[in-house]
Amino acid sequence: MLLLTLTGCTGTLPSPDPTDTSGQDVSAVVLASPDATQRQVVTGTPVQASVHMSAALFEASPVAVGLAPPPGAPAGGPDPARGPAAAAAAGLGVPRVLVGPDGEGSADATAELDRLGAGTVIADGDPAADWEALAGSRELPAGPTEAAAFQDALGFPAEETTGAAAGFVDALGRSEREAPQVVRIEGDAATVPGGTPEASGEPSEGTALADRATTTDLPDFRAATDPSDALVLATGSSAPASVATARAAGADVELLPEGDPRTGSAAVQAVHEHTDTAVLALGDEFGTQEEFAVRAAAAATGVELPAGGQTVFPGRRMGALYGHPSGPYLGALGEQGIDETMVRVQALAEQYRPFSDEPVIPALDLIATVAGADPGADGSYSNRTPVDELRPWVDAAEAAGVYVVLDFQSGGSDFLSQVREYEELLVRPSVGLALDPEWRLAPGQRPLQQIGTVSAAEINEASAWLADLTRDNALPQKLLMVHQFRIDMITDREDLDVSRTELAVTLHADGHGTPGQKLDTWNVLQSVPPAGIWPSWKNFYDEDQPMLTPEQTYSVVEPKPWLVTYQ
Repeated sequence: MLLLTLTGCTGTLPSPDPTDTSGQDVSAVVLASPDATQRQVVTGTPVQASVHMSAALFEASPVAVGLAPPPGAPAGGPDPARGPAAAAAAGLGVPRVLVGPDGEGSADATAELDRLGAGTVIADGDPAADWEALAGSRELPAGPTEAAAFQDALGFPAEETTGAAAGFVDALGRSEREAPQVVRIEGDAATVPGGTPEASGEPSEGTALADRATTTDLPDFRAATDPSDALVLATGSSAPASVATARAAGADVELLPEGDPRTGSAAVQAVHEHTDTAVLALGDEFGTQEEFAVRAAAAATGVELPAGGQTVFPGRRMGALYGHPSGPYLGALGEQGIDETMVRVQALAEQYRPFSDEPVIPALDLIATVAGADPGADGSYSNRTPVDELRPWVDAAEAAGVYVVLDFQSGGSDFLSQVREYEELLVRPSVGLALDPEWRLAPGQRPLQQIGTVSAAEINEASAWLADLTRDNALPQKLLMVHQFRIDMITDREDLDVSRTELAVTLHADGHGTPGQKLDTWNVLQSVPPAGIWPSWKNFYDEDQPMLTPEQTYSVVEPKPWLVTYQ
């Protein structure tokens, strides 16, 4: 089923229905002008995606490139015939329309050719395909199968290049009209005469494509003078035909490691630079329209986390100091002033960088509420640190490229009630949230008399509020850390909601002891659901016997923790 969804606009993509072209100027390529507010996901089969990408970016085109993969060729994968077809579309600046095996999608392809007013279809791929049905009364020249033939067949030169299959979509996304390249895949057999790749199986019965052609000439037509201002986001698994059409229209194509425009600095800045133009996302990996719209809105701000991008993990690891500004009795963070803390935590992160493939950034696990013996005015046994006292620490961290996690020991109060009081700080782009069940008290309990517990439902209430805050303010993804060193600290842990992509959820193993004791606890915690949680670890300067070195923390602890805090 094709999913073609969009937001922020009043219309939809042009429908590829048959159109009367008798009054249409069929001598020029006319690019479409998609609504600048469109944040649109295009999914479906490769055939469907090719038709709808053409409809999104082209208003009219007297020429199109038609590709019918040979028998046995994957409908969306990079077989040798796709390189010449992509180069032809890019060099001419015309759309590329795909037809699947056994004529799959030919009705949609024909309707799109009608809508475009295409009087000529350049044939590529299987000579035995039903080209007559696809072309109808259109002229049908055969596309060149080798780079050396491009000048004579299409009037411009092309170069041949070879690359790995994994880089095929990337190569198409970087193709230039002025220097089209025929991309071949390493290990593919040479193309046999007539255009049928040996690597795709036995050649189909029938004559060569040249024998199916009705002409050897292209019509005189005018290419579009200005490129499309749209941005197309793709991944390595996106449909190649659609990527080729995007580049033929001159649209910018940004290849992402995964289907999230917040992933990596290049993706964020690409969307930011196209704030006032349409952004199309190609493929199922980009999620639902609602998910993509939220992520694109965040990326459009251009605000990035330390080390770049807007997703917390896996783009970075963190080394953090834990504590409270009041002094050293609650952790290493309070052993020195603000400026000295920034220097110290930068040095801490530096110790981990030789042992990590990802950037390691400094962070503060900054306690906002402290469980204590005094019940306080609300009887919660939890002391709130004024926002004015924490703000200078957050300001300094932001200026120094240090991530901050506000940590809550809520005592007898529920987490959400306390967290909301610190919205002013949590709305900052590089401030996350930590919840500490050890200090969550049941009625009648007191701090230090027992290990606290919290339900997954209560954590979910706080996490939903944080996710909504992140979404509503178009913020980068936020870290949500939950401390745990005993299974019973979180009841119904399997019910923790980790589905909100506005958050990266980490469970923080914060117990102390010998390395063996800590690793035993670690392994138990890793065996308990839910999946999709980023594991993190704590080292204690005084209580661990002995404390692991940075190298040991990254080599002995498995899986390697994404966040390491120091108390």
